Amino acid sequence: MGPDEEGLRAASSFAPFNEPRRLKAIREWGGAPWLAVMAVCFGAIMSQVDASIVSLAYPSMQRSFGVTIGAVTWVGLSYLLTVVATLVLIGRISDMVGRKLIYLYGFIVFTGASVLCAVAPNLALLVGGRVLQGIGAAMIQANSVAIVYLSVRTEARARALGIQAASQAVGLAIGPTLGGLLLQVVTWRFLFMVNVPIGVVAFCASFAFIPRSRNLAPRDRVDWFGSAYLLSGLGLILVGLSSGEHVGWSSPGIIGSLVVGAGILVAFVAHEQHAPQPLVSIALLRTRSVSLGVSAGALSYFVLYATLFLVPFEVERALGRSSAVAGLLLLGLPGALALFAPIAGRLGARFGSSRMVLLAGTVMGVGALVLGIASSHLVVAVVGLVLLGSGIGVLNTLNNHGVMMSFPPASAGVGSGTINTVRGLGTSLGLAVGGAVFAANGGASAMAHEVQSAFEASMYMVAVLGVLAGLCGASALRSVGDR
Repeated sequence: MGPDEEGLRAASSFAPFNEPRRLKAIREWGGAPWLAVMAVCFGAIMSQVDASIVSLAYPSMQRSFGVTIGAVTWVGLSYLLTVVATLVLIGRISDMVGRKLIYLYGFIVFTGASVLCAVAPNLALLVGGRVLQGIGAAMIQANSVAIVYLSVRTEARARALGIQAASQAVGLAIGPTLGGLLLQVVTWRFLFMVNVPIGVVAFCASFAFIPRSRNLAPRDRVDWFGSAYLLSGLGLILVGLSSGEHVGWSSPGIIGSLVVGAGILVAFVAHEQHAPQPLVSIALLRTRSVSLGVSAGALSYFVLYATLFLVPFEVERALGRSSAVAGLLLLGLPGALALFAPIAGRLGARFGSSRMVLLAGTVMGVGALVLGIASSHLVVAVVGLVLLGSGIGVLNTLNNHGVMMSFPPASAGVGSGTINTVRGLGTSLGLAVGGAVFAANGGASAMAHEVQSAFEASMYMVAVLGVLAGLCGASALRSVGDR
């Protein structure tokens, strides 16, 4: 088989195993790379809408199936476990068989699984549908950053990653609002059907606008043993983090889950050092740019999701306002993120990426302090949330760019999967640890002033971690010569 119009050879004689070609008119248009970025943005919006919209339906699901709160949490936990634990593996496979191919099939799996979730007659089948959704989401997320990064010119990559981050913020912002409106007029099942039109549009746009994969890795054996280590280790840790608040952090089961999970991850590192075809290059992870970069990413998502989780408690329990007020107030954070992420590349080019990341971490810290100290004044609280959102938008965009620079093009899928795995871990830690610190300081109290005090203490922690994220990200960027 000879090369096609895009200069690439077909990988297989079986058409479904080959990445579809773009039309010549699209391929030769100067704005074609930005069409690819736009296509990826549809997937980013869909994943964030799904993540935020389903969380509103837990009470309705509990009543519908007649199960406990602990049981219904598996609707979210099963999805999160599947996504985080399979991202790097799917990224590795994508680097070998084609990132566009896996990305497209990801939409088919995710959209089909959404329909299964919508019609699930019991909780077990709903959780099974969420696992399939998680696999589809991992196929999409493992390739999103890589596709954006490799589709545009080098000098435009930071801007493109910023646009993708902004689209995630848009999905995060509209999810709760859309979900709240739908739950007023229809059942929770329709929340899953929202993914169907978005998934169809995203598949069509990706089919037409994303270029076929170049710089693929050799088709070597997949490190299945390493994948099993990573899946079980991360799975146990996430189960422990997600269940600790309900079961009790001192519970033998929770402690055992965290300890055994950490031990399995240590075994994973030892295995990867001697594996002939490792899932992840440990030598690469040990480099300053990657280790500090992924640390900064995890901390920034900790800050983001801890804040999104805690603010409604503060508004409703301490201030006595409605959930609608809390939802409108929170729009300031993803709104600022969406505004600043696309211009982060320009700011980094003008003032230096490491300097801007350090400043972003400082802004995050100041925003958290403002929010914690003066949240009773809603206008001031909005200022704090805007500061947090702008800092997160700048830091994540430039930091992700720095991490991707450290991965060779043939491992872009692994780099993309690593970034999104770290995002999932940061999200889980933000929810679990943020909730635990809040509860330990009196957040469960019926007294408004005690809830207020607990919120302040939690935001002090968030402020420190925001500044630490900036320090880690700036140091990582300096190590790759980006000042």
